[in-house]
Amino acid sequence: MSNMTPFEIRLELLKMAKELLTDDYFNNKDRIQGQWQADCEIAKFKGELAPKQPPYPDYPTEKDIIEKAKTLNEFVSNISARDEKPSRRKTSD
Repeated sequence: MSNMTPFEIRLELLKMAKELLTDDYFNNKDRIQGQWQADCEIAKFKGELAPKQPPYPDYPTEKDIIEKAKTLNEFVSNISARDEKPSRRKTSD
């Protein structure tokens, strides 16, 4: 593992947060789109009017990305803090 500066770590966390949120956005959008298309096909088969297209989720904002990065940082920091605690051993004199 390379030694990263705090700035590089924060940048990587921001990149990871953006990727996670945009992946989630596109997955949800695709799911909504697919369900709407299926509903349209069913309505067409039944001779009904097509349903209105549902709204898509909001695209992640800068604020959303920063909040996600903070959450990731807290997780990583808690793991590191727990792992770095010195163990208490009895010393024999």
